[in-house]
Amino acid sequence: MVDRRFPRDAGSLTHRAYTLRPARSLAFRVTVWAVVSVLCACAGAAALTAWQVRRAGMPREQCIPAPVDETAKQTELTRARLALAQESAARAAVQKAADGAAADVARLNAELQFLRGQSKGRTPAPAGAPRR
Repeated sequence: MVDRRFPRDAGSLTHRAYTLRPARSLAFRVTVWAVVSVLCACAGAAALTAWQVRRAGMPREQCIPAPVDETAKQTELTRARLALAQESAARAAVQKAADGAAADVARLNAELQFLRGQSKGRTPAPAGAPRR
């Protein structure tokens, strides 16, 4: 009695061309990749948020803004306006002083040019003549 476990001819099986075919459909594979990508992005965002919270030293729950006193806000606004007015007054005074200095420089320059012109017009004095 011959016990045959392989009813097919082994030679014909080895000479065939085999190709790999995916076991799942393309739509299923794309869906799995999309779900995995979204989950990885969510995990990364959660890790980044936890790292930033730990780095800032803030509690993990939502930060509640502290109430602001309106009188303190108005006082600070008044101080800022006063500082701005002082700054603009100081700038105006400096600009006025600069304009005055520029006018003085122009006047002195004109006088210097006039005096240089006067000294060139004179003839040189003789060497033996007394100076005044």
